[in-house]
Amino acid sequence: MAAAFALILSAAITVDAQSPKKIRVVLDVRGENAGLAARLMADVRKELQSIGDVELVAPGDSPRTLRVLAGEGGGLYAASVLVTERYDRETLMVLGIEDDDTANRMMALQIVNDHQIVTGTDVSDVAKRLVASLNTGILARLRR
Repeated sequence: MAAAFALILSAAITVDAQSPKKIRVVLDVRGENAGLAARLMADVRKELQSIGDVELVAPGDSPRTLRVLAGEGGGLYAASVLVTERYDRETLMVLGIEDDDTANRMMALQIVNDHQIVTGTDVSDVAKRLVASLNTGILARLRR
């Protein structure tokens, strides 16, 4: 009896120890200045990876994309981010769209869920503030 209880308790602890569901996102950073875009990409990637429940994936592996446009001028750096998402077939069925042709067209669309602009005098500071804003905004809503 004690062995069975220990086994059940062990299974319950294992279930509780499982990590929370990951928020899978694609990161796409672009800009006229390739060096700036690369620096911002590296800094945003580092900040996102420090969030335990966010997983960066390759394009096509998630319907959710963080599209960042980087710019600079006059000693200031700017990052504009659009958080987009594609419809999936299940959602369209719930919405009552059963026609395959219409569903395929809608699944090709990108729906904007969030838009933010962050500026600053340091690229890494812009990346930190951008990710902090996403973490307390759209990512917090996705965790519910």
